[in-house]
Amino acid sequence: MKWSPLTGLALTLCALACSSEASTGATTTCSAPLEVAPNPKATAADVQPILARSCALGGCHLSAPGAGDLVLDGGWMAAMVGVPSKQNPAMPLVTAGDPRRSWLVAKLRRPFCGAGCTQGCGGPMPPGEPLTPAELATIIGWIEGGAR
Repeated sequence: MKWSPLTGLALTLCALACSSEASTGATTTCSAPLEVAPNPKATAADVQPILARSCALGGCHLSAPGAGDLVLDGGWMAAMVGVPSKQNPAMPLVTAGDPRRSWLVAKLRRPFCGAGCTQGCGGPMPPGEPLTPAELATIIGWIEGGAR
């Protein structure tokens, strides 16, 4: 894979912005600016179809065991909100009210901010085409709104 200087710069900036405080017991965060403005009106009903279309697919997060042991079926909120990530246990999959402390957001961002991984980071999600800015804004807005 050939990297352009701009790609290298973007990855370097994200690496510098990502900080891990796991050794002190603090939560790992990605402090890089979010690429989109959150949708403040986003609800779980808005997020569910995005996850169903982009994540809950055969071979991914549709059924047990699910990649990373994450299954996004009817109990998808209980499987994510406040639940430590398998890849980065210091960071919950979703931290209600704080997208920068939500592993889901770290995985959905491009470039991927994978600081603090303990079980292998994997790559950004979903594989292939990233979420649209509107879809990412919906998920971030839902998290900022309390992930209810």
